[in-house]
Amino acid sequence: MTNDQEKKLDTLLEKYNPILLNSMRLAVSEDLIGLIILNKEDEDFELSDLLQHKEELSNYIIRQFLKNNSPSSVLKDLKHMEESTDSLRKKFGRSQKS
Repeated sequence: MTNDQEKKLDTLLEKYNPILLNSMRLAVSEDLIGLIILNKEDEDFELSDLLQHKEELSNYIIRQFLKNNSPSSVLKDLKHMEESTDSLRKKFGRSQKS
């Protein structure tokens, strides 16, 4: 990608950011609700009351989703994965190939 293309995309992302954020909020909320409904393990979770306040529910879901997927959270998960991998290597006596 060229610098000009990156600059144009940055401008377009800034321009359409409110629309994209709302689309993402709705998509993540709908996906989570769908997963809760389809997953038998979560059938004890009462959705009916929450669905009466969809906007509040969607705002909470996206806020938590973004918090869970912030750079610091992702880096923390990667560090944990790296530690788990190192632990497995030690346990099974294998070294990483370079």
